[in-house]
Amino acid sequence: MITWNMHAHTTVSDGELSAEEVIQRAVDEGLSGIAITDHFPFPYKPEEPVDWTTSRRVFERHLSALDALRQKVDGLEILKGAEVEYVPSLDTLAHWLEGLDLDFVLGGAHMLDGWLVDWSEEVFCRGQKIFGGFRAAIECYYEAVGELAESGLVDSIAHLDIVKKYNPDARYFNEDEPWYHQAVEHCLQRIAATDVAIEVNTAGLRVAVGALYPSAWILRRARELGIPVTVGVDFHRDYDRVSAGLTAAEKALRAAGYDSYLIFRGRQAEALSLGR
Repeated sequence: MITWNMHAHTTVSDGELSAEEVIQRAVDEGLSGIAITDHFPFPYKPEEPVDWTTSRRVFERHLSALDALRQKVDGLEILKGAEVEYVPSLDTLAHWLEGLDLDFVLGGAHMLDGWLVDWSEEVFCRGQKIFGGFRAAIECYYEAVGELAESGLVDSIAHLDIVKKYNPDARYFNEDEPWYHQAVEHCLQRIAATDVAIEVNTAGLRVAVGALYPSAWILRRARELGIPVTVGVDFHRDYDRVSAGLTAAEKALRAAGYDSYLIFRGRQAEALSLGR
């Protein structure tokens, strides 16, 4: 049974609840632990107004507030995390992370050359124009994810195939096409050569695509390659549950052949059994 959520956002970035409110939800829903993973750092030179991430100064204050909450809350382990943004100069990302006291770092690619991958369907479709087609855009995305994993700056890759968010019924591209499988396979091979995990993210169940990230075939291949996993709800909205989709995530992990998932304390992985 999965009783941890390793991906949750607060009002420090683009969540609707304060850290204290998110933590109380987690207690009420019976979780054993939660990682608060607000977006950081602020991407530079954005093509669109960015209100979904935060500054270093605010983030440091946020981490101090989480330390205080740890002292107040019983029955729930609170981990200090971040969902960091891929930037073309990964040395810059390393500089931004330097000195932060974090338990867990998720890595995500949301913005590539002015293309916001998961902002809205309209903005997603701009990738076709920016890159000269959806295939080129998606191949660029998976290259960025592979580069982020190889950087050694993150512990787990968030929502690996989030490019399918606005693609129900193969609206813009077909996951069965050889080029798509090749792009995913190359990315997974790069991840497998590192110590980085991938996330089973339940947010896709709550949008039009109606599926976990990643798709079942990708998760099976990750298991074959020995890539470990973390599990996250990607909690943002007041109307959602902090534990939303964890049962579905467990079912998918078992079907793919996994018997455990990871949590991180002080950037060190610990495997937790799925149990019987």
